[in-house]
Amino acid sequence: MKRILITVLTLVVALLMGSATMFAHHGNSAYNEVSPITITGVVTEFVWSNPHCQIYLDVTDDKGNVVHWGIESQSPGILVRAGWTRKSLQEGDHITITLAAAKNGAPVGFSGGATGKVVFADGRILTMTQKSQ
Repeated sequence: MKRILITVLTLVVALLMGSATMFAHHGNSAYNEVSPITITGVVTEFVWSNPHCQIYLDVTDDKGNVVHWGIESQSPGILVRAGWTRKSLQEGDHITITLAAAKNGAPVGFSGGATGKVVFADGRILTMTQKSQ
């Protein structure tokens, strides 16, 4: 009986140790969160899905070239509490967005937390943080 208990206990501990990484959440180490940037462009797609909503934007660079940006934002739950809906961004909307750009120079970034916000051409602002109650 003692041998079975030790075997079961060993298996449980091994299972817990092996599954610990599945409880981890990814980080934003690929993004330069120290120096947020602001870009202006036209929304080409807004994907409202877990775990993070995605904003796709066409931005014209200094040379006149159109650069296709992919921006990860908060989860739908956080955005709802910040006043967003799945229809907050529409294809063709002209927006300015503050984000943490990729450290490797790729046209991708993360917009969320205190610095994440979207400003529409008409001046409306949507932040990415929960509104206080």
